[in-house]
Amino acid sequence: MNRLHVQVSALTVSLVSALLWVQPSAAQVVPDGTLPVGERSQVSGDPNAQIDGGARRGGNLFHSFSQFSIPTGGAAYFNNATDVQNIFSRVTGRSVSSIDGVIRANGTANLFLLNPNGILFGSNARLNIGGSFVATTANSINFADQFQYSATNPQTTPLLTVSIPVGLQMGTNPAPIRVQGTGYNLSQGSIFVPITVGKAATGLEVSTGQTLALIGGNLDIQGGVLTAEQGRIELGSVRDGQVDVGDRFALGYSGIQSFGEIHLSQRALVNASNSGVIQVQGGQVSLTDGSLLLIQNQAGQSGGSIAVTASKLVDLRGTSLDGSVFGGLESQALGAGSGADLTVKTQRFIVREGAIASAFSYGSGPTGQINVNATDSMQVIGIASSSTLGSLVAAIAVDSSDTGNITLSTSQLRVVDGGSIGTTTVGTGRSGDVTINTSEAIEVTGTNFLRQSNIAAGTVSGEAGRLTIHTERLRVQAGGTINTVTIGDGSAGSLIINARESIELDGNGTQFSAPSSVGAFGFRFTTEQPQDPALLAPEAPTGVSGNATITTGTLTMTNGARVDVSNAGTGPAGLLGIRANSITLNNQAGITASTASGQGGNIQLQVRDTLLLRQISGVSAIAGGTGNGGNIQIDAGAIVAVPTENSDISANSVNARGGNVTINTSGIFGIQFRPQDTPLSDITATGATSTQQGTVQVNIDRFDPTSGLVQLPSGVVDSSRLIAQGCPADRGDSFVITGRGGLPPRPEQQLDDDAEWDDRELLTVAQQRGRGETDLGRSAQSNETRRPGESYHSTFKTQNSKLPYLPVTEATRWQTTSTGEIILVANTENSTMQNSFNAAHNWLNHSTSCQGKQ
Repeated sequence: MNRLHVQVSALTVSLVSALLWVQPSAAQVVPDGTLPVGERSQVSGDPNAQIDGGARRGGNLFHSFSQFSIPTGGAAYFNNATDVQNIFSRVTGRSVSSIDGVIRANGTANLFLLNPNGILFGSNARLNIGGSFVATTANSINFADQFQYSATNPQTTPLLTVSIPVGLQMGTNPAPIRVQGTGYNLSQGSIFVPITVGKAATGLEVSTGQTLALIGGNLDIQGGVLTAEQGRIELGSVRDGQVDVGDRFALGYSGIQSFGEIHLSQRALVNASNSGVIQVQGGQVSLTDGSLLLIQNQAGQSGGSIAVTASKLVDLRGTSLDGSVFGGLESQALGAGSGADLTVKTQRFIVREGAIASAFSYGSGPTGQINVNATDSMQVIGIASSSTLGSLVAAIAVDSSDTGNITLSTSQLRVVDGGSIGTTTVGTGRSGDVTINTSEAIEVTGTNFLRQSNIAAGTVSGEAGRLTIHTERLRVQAGGTINTVTIGDGSAGSLIINARESIELDGNGTQFSAPSSVGAFGFRFTTEQPQDPALLAPEAPTGVSGNATITTGTLTMTNGARVDVSNAGTGPAGLLGIRANSITLNNQAGITASTASGQGGNIQLQVRDTLLLRQISGVSAIAGGTGNGGNIQIDAGAIVAVPTENSDISANSVNARGGNVTINTSGIFGIQFRPQDTPLSDITATGATSTQQGTVQVNIDRFDPTSGLVQLPSGVVDSSRLIAQGCPADRGDSFVITGRGGLPPRPEQQLDDDAEWDDRELLTVAQQRGRGETDLGRSAQSNETRRPGESYHSTFKTQNSKLPYLPVTEATRWQTTSTGEIILVANTENSTMQNSFNAAHNWLNHSTSCQGKQ
């Protein structure tokens, strides 16, 4: 297809679309001939059309039209019996239904308008019916008995039913629904006062407790106002499948696989105040220009919900043009009523340009809960162009009530350029817990004018909730903060962070903001950070700082960043515990539990490898005023600092007793204990006077090279146990073993590991001379010198021996006895002689037990 053809085709589509959406100048309510004769719709009047007739089946009334449109100022009046429960009207022709007038019906009948070609509601469109209203571009309405009331395949003689509708059958490419209007009539001075809801000049509204549903292809609400007080509002952009119709027309989308776009713009409003329900389901849902989904519960009204589900994206953006109303999702509770819950399920969730997803309470009732599940990512970005309010996901109680909890689950979370997530109580109530679970990373970064990007649970007079974060990586920089905080007499909550891989804190902010920080502390406003007058917070907080527990792989802090449980007011600091593989503090970064005038907090660091302190960084639990210094305990593989960089570990007190510092490490380098602060890197626990000094205990576990080795005995073997006692020295017996002692036979000869035993000495056996005296071998008195090459020389002398006469025979081999002895033997032809020799040796072995000396 060439380029010109494409351009012509696009122009044709645009012209056709414009023609389809043109508003009629006269009534176009035209019946068709598809219903049974005598039961067909009957239309009279122009431009105010009255609709009579129709096919009645029990409580159901069926109408069928070839065209159904209402001009500006016109009306379509269904003149039904008051006991009719449901009116089903379909359009079987090919024209769009353009409604810019009033639709009326009698009694409390529910009205369905079915047109697969599309439906347009103009700015003058109104509803005047007693029941619910469902406008849809589905192909058919499905019933419990399998009957389909179809607009695309109408039967000339349909088998109509008395059963209830159970679903809307959507086509593969359903037509859109558009609602036009002039926008809402709302006003709000600030987030600390409730929205004032005025009567809308335009819009579609159903009776109290009823349902208003728009189900089609793409939904485009341009300044339109939809209202269902104490009722339901259903917005669905769906394709190819059945939308289930439940009790009170609660719609279900379990059978739908493909969704379209829903766009609210130009101050559009969807309002189900006083315990109503708003459900929005699409592929992409966007609210711009201050457009709002709102449930405001007055005194005595409780609950309700706002639920937005999008398969791809939920995008909340901007405020009204004058900045008085913040667009997005908002639940408000007034008086004793409790707020509606907010739920968002999507792939990507973005809140930007001052938009909000928030639950407020302006009375004694609690706010609703906030739950967000964004599988891929969530972003809270920037501030409103017409005000200094940052984009917000929050639960805020202005009066004495509690706030609900906030639970966020996503892969990646970014809070940037002044965006905020958190719970806050301005009065005496308790702020809810904030729980954030991300599978990958969290980034909190940047400021915008006076607004710091932050995740928080705060309070003025009540008790702050707990803030819990689970992530793989956490990065806080450029003035961003994560904290639980008190700015009044309330108590700050606990902070728990588990960042499996790493935490990076970069303190660089702007001249209008404090450095980046993570902690649980008491905060004091400064001239650079003026408070909102509506907060009514004291200049200096009196509440207690919360506790903080941080677990991570590596903690890196730079450029003035803080991990903090300090208190800038009169209250005490909290407890700070950090467990990490390594901690690095650089360029004035600090881990602190200090106070302006209260009791110093406690710090516990467990560092598997190294705690590194650089360039005026430190760990401090310093107390001002009359408070004692806090306690610091550090267990680290090694603690390293540069001696001249003034990086300190301090548990000092200005006017009271210093704290205690306990360090357990395998090595400490560049920092040491000193009784006072110096320009060097110090470990101190100073007090107001020398008698109020704290304690510093450094335990260095030095390496022991003998660790794990077996302890050897210090004494030698008792040789007396190895000397035989059967050979007394006074009898002249002896046992001598000699040898060359590992030396070669001659100086010029090398040692030979394989040298064989060479015994050249002849065995001489004396003849028996008489009973009781026999010599075996040489006489001990001969002192014959050993010849070269002789392996050893042994001399035995026995007395009272009785041995037979043995002839002298040359040894030819050896034998080993059972006791391990070696005997030289000779092969002889006379076995008797050989056996006799063995017998003689055995006799000698058993008769003489002599231990010789070497």
